[in-house]
Amino acid sequence: MRNFISIPWLGNRRILMGMAGANDAARHLAGLDWGTNLRATLFHRGKYQGEMDLGSGLVTNVGALAIANEAVTLASPSGARINTLFLANQHFSGKGTTAAAATDIKLETISTVGGETAVAGTQSLVSAANSQKYRTVATISYTGTEAVTEWGLHTSATRTATTGSPFTSSTATTGTTTGTALTASSSTVQGFQQHIFEAATATPVYGFVISNTTSVITIPAWYKVSDGTVGTGPTTEAYTIRPVLWDRKVFSAINVVNGDSIQFTYTLTISSGG
Repeated sequence: MRNFISIPWLGNRRILMGMAGANDAARHLAGLDWGTNLRATLFHRGKYQGEMDLGSGLVTNVGALAIANEAVTLASPSGARINTLFLANQHFSGKGTTAAAATDIKLETISTVGGETAVAGTQSLVSAANSQKYRTVATISYTGTEAVTEWGLHTSATRTATTGSPFTSSTATTGTTTGTALTASSSTVQGFQQHIFEAATATPVYGFVISNTTSVITIPAWYKVSDGTVGTGPTTEAYTIRPVLWDRKVFSAINVVNGDSIQFTYTLTISSGG
């Protein structure tokens, strides 16, 4: 699967996200080569059952938006790292079967027997000549029978939240919430940076937070959930706060029962050249 995203601070280059094969990053001339890979190792009550190469993941539009904004808008709170890849380390699994798409902002159907609870991965750098790999490994334990068919990597362990809902107004680049219940971002506090606010408008939209006060979020634009194009901001609609979904993968069912676990190994390969 090959998926192109455009990252503003790299100019007009297009970066190829995906894999030509199970383990080889696809090549794109005149630019960096990025490739993703997900592997799953099944354990039945602690006993190794086998490892599966699930192939490439799919980096989302909002994931690309998040990493691009690091260079131009996101603050860097002292003592609080908000780098996209540093935060995109929370593994969830689910039961959705709809193919992954760049427009995804959440898992389709979250697990109900363990995968609904985030597991922070162990992060590492796998370094070789002219090829650097970011890796995060996490083991999700299950408490019941389920067909695991999807996985996602998020920037927060809290999948959904609402604070002072609903909106009271918006502009093209802001949204005002009810009351003053938000934790403001600052030079020392992350606030809701690296999150999105999804608004339940007639055509649902979301805004990626680049800064916020206790009641107002500032965003690059409102984007339609359906296709990622610019949409119309909310008026008095309710909202849901979500972490950035960096990558999502849908695969053939891995059947688990109580006591089973799956170790997910996600690798992002960045090759130099071009």
